[in-house]
Amino acid sequence: MSAPRRKAPATIRNQIVEALRDPSRRFLDPRSSSRNYLDSWDLKAAGFYADLADGLAASDDLFLKPKNHSNDPQRYQCVLAYPEDDPYPALDIHVTLAPKGRPPRVMVAVHESDTVQTLPRIHVDP
Repeated sequence: MSAPRRKAPATIRNQIVEALRDPSRRFLDPRSSSRNYLDSWDLKAAGFYADLADGLAASDDLFLKPKNHSNDPQRYQCVLAYPEDDPYPALDIHVTLAPKGRPPRVMVAVHESDTVQTLPRIHVDP
């Protein structure tokens, strides 16, 4: 049996929400396929950031992402759930957030959820 997921402290979640709402403090992970995923889902980055910030502000379902090595920086994860909207199917997006600096900037990586069975969804009504 695996250990329960640990939630991020409210102070960290609030810092991430603030960074997501500031265009100069948020960016997509340039080494990932995040941009391709957003394009394929027909999501504009600005709208996605707003949905993510609103969802995290209303929910405490932001979790610590397990580290591969003890000296790795702490990352955070959540699942953002978009409802079905013709012609688009329901969408569960796994989001990894890596805040760094003062004030923190946040790097965002997205992909189809592979943790939807283990993480609760943050429901979005765009």
